[in-house]
Amino acid sequence: MAIAWTLGVAYNLPGLKYKETKRNLTSTQSQQPPFTHGPMDGVKVLDLSQDIAGSFCGRLLADYGADVLKLEPPEGAALRRMGPFFGDDPHPEKSLFFLLMNLNKKGATLNLETVTGRNILKRLVPHVDVVIESYRPGYLSDLGLGYENLVKENPSLIMTSITPFGQTGPYSQYQGEEVVNYAMGLIMSISGVQGEEPLKHGGFQAQDEGGVNGAASTSIALFIQDNTGAGQHIDVSVTECVASTAMATQTMYPFMGGTLARRRPTGSNFGHPMPCKDGWIIVQTGGGATWDTIADFFGDPQLKEPKFADPAERIRNTVELDEVVLESIKERGKWDLFTKAAEARMLFGLVQTPSELLDCPQLESRDFYREIDHPVIGNVKVPAVLFNLSLTPYQYTCPAPTLGQNNAEIYMDGLSYSQEDFVRLRQLDAI
Repeated sequence: MAIAWTLGVAYNLPGLKYKETKRNLTSTQSQQPPFTHGPMDGVKVLDLSQDIAGSFCGRLLADYGADVLKLEPPEGAALRRMGPFFGDDPHPEKSLFFLLMNLNKKGATLNLETVTGRNILKRLVPHVDVVIESYRPGYLSDLGLGYENLVKENPSLIMTSITPFGQTGPYSQYQGEEVVNYAMGLIMSISGVQGEEPLKHGGFQAQDEGGVNGAASTSIALFIQDNTGAGQHIDVSVTECVASTAMATQTMYPFMGGTLARRRPTGSNFGHPMPCKDGWIIVQTGGGATWDTIADFFGDPQLKEPKFADPAERIRNTVELDEVVLESIKERGKWDLFTKAAEARMLFGLVQTPSELLDCPQLESRDFYREIDHPVIGNVKVPAVLFNLSLTPYQYTCPAPTLGQNNAEIYMDGLSYSQEDFVRLRQLDAI
């Protein structure tokens, strides 16, 4: 098709194109050059989400070939109003979160609060494989757009719903966001310093986990759809995604009758970051290095004394151990320490700043970043390649769409609205 999102044209469902290739693949053939298409080629997705988790789910599918259309309300998705903003300019086209979460997607506007908008969505649904949404459970059903409604328009439809607490249960109607998900998912209770308030780490890891699980479950559902023709409703709870990462802790402590351990306020025994001349380092025992090697690395002969050399004694003298180590590294640079620790086969890391991460030689060597050219922001470097498949690698195709960028393509070329109809849809605030 000349226009990828032109509708009403038959297309292959995921896997149909490549089944023969998979069936005949040998160890020799697996070394062939990468394909020019992605593993999700032919999959069509409507992304109705306005949050990070749903948007990230859609982006992961788009990164590997799915044709993803971001549908936003006419005023723009909520994520457009979330900072940080490029150049510190709170412009809806300059949200870096929106930019990152919506790479490789097309974009159109649609007002589901109008009857016309809801009818348009029903016209779109028969032409897609997947709908991603993150609305309050029951909201779409109240509009006549729930899974039970849309599956009548497309019996093979997959709807992926990503919400704070899931579609059912006593908390399903509660509001939730990053800090709430982490608090309710256990991780905060084992984070921070013992005797002080629980801590949440920075960033939006709960939302990212929800997006990853959403993309994984959608991929599984697409496999089933391809083999049986059946669609299904996927229910992803972000809180449950967080709780699942603490499964060992969650089950271990109640059965053992113990308490959930957090970091001691003093004496780390290499349990948390330590300051050096120009930043912070992370040191752990193990990794192949003997205690003698570790003691030589820090360069203080005290570390070879029994109170430190013996593992049991080290625990008893952990506060004094901290003092010796901190004194030995206070005038040493983290990059020099990092390099020498690697040579000594020590478990060692350093805390990278945002600017250091941007220039990280490891990430650069793996093409982790991509330069994108956004029509409003301009040229910017973003983290893009989250994993690679040898035959179907990541492909950057386009920046995040501007608001309503593909409206004419979707509604005029795709749904065959006339120019007059298109103008009227705008006047009715339907798009």
